[in-house]
Amino acid sequence: MNSQNYMMLKQSFPNSVDYVPHFAFNDNLLSEFQGMEYAPFKVPCIFGYVFISSPNFNRAKIDFVLISRKDCRRPGRRFVTRGLDREGNAANFVETEHLFVQYDTQ
Repeated sequence: MNSQNYMMLKQSFPNSVDYVPHFAFNDNLLSEFQGMEYAPFKVPCIFGYVFISSPNFNRAKIDFVLISRKDCRRPGRRFVTRGLDREGNAANFVETEHLFVQYDTQ
C-alpha cells in the first residue's frame, strides 16, 4: 500500500487506522476482520474519560483538557486485580494526559 492510499484510508476511516490495541477492549473481535482492515464498522472501544474546562485567567482564552484511558490488558476491580503480571503490565493502569490550549485574543 502506498502512502497516498494510506492517507486516503486514514481520512475515510480514522477509527480503523492507527489505534493503540492496548487500550481497545474489543481488539480480539477486531482482529477477526484481518481481510477488512479499513472498514467503517471497525470501531475500537476505549474505556476512558474526557473533561474540558475553560477557566478565565486575566481575560485570556484558555482551555484545560483532561484525557484518560484505561489499559485493557489487566482490567478488574481495584481490590481483586492487583500488582504486575509476568510481562510487567500493571493492574488497572490508566494513561492520563493534561492539555492547556491558549488562544490568541487579537
